[in-house]
Amino acid sequence: MQRSLAWLAMASALLLSLSACGELEMPGLAQWSGGSPLSSQSLSSSSALGLQIAAHAERNASGGTGWCYQYVAESIHAFVPAFLSGEHAYMAADQLAAHPRFDEVQLLPAQLAELPAGAVVVWSKGSSPSGHISIADGRGYEISDHRARQMQRHYGGGSFRVFLPR
Repeated sequence: MQRSLAWLAMASALLLSLSACGELEMPGLAQWSGGSPLSSQSLSSSSALGLQIAAHAERNASGGTGWCYQYVAESIHAFVPAFLSGEHAYMAADQLAAHPRFDEVQLLPAQLAELPAGAVVVWSKGSSPSGHISIADGRGYEISDHRARQMQRHYGGGSFRVFLPR
């Protein structure tokens, strides 16, 4: 029993020390994203810009963590004049919402794995300092500084917003 408690304490300490863009997921309740509701049928098609952004992201993912915002911004800015700024991933949400090349859509967490290539998912901070940001590959994976299965819950408990490139 004490061994289990020691392990739990060590795991909790590790969780607190993870970078803002780690891959660890913890159970939690993700909230609905903002924007207009989107049907599953609408999720099946990627825009030309979305395909370009996703391909760039896939070519450049390093396999590391902690640099999600930098890698996502670089992939977007390869095809859209630079507009994303700030040090933390969660800061991108309002900037994407205001940009004419992106539409915010409303989804349930279970729909995140169905996102078209190039869709951008921004997670709020929750208990993490930066949140998380990634680009969907259109096959159920997310890409930022690494490639992993699309998160459906944020490890810091944050809510998400989704943006589709036009």
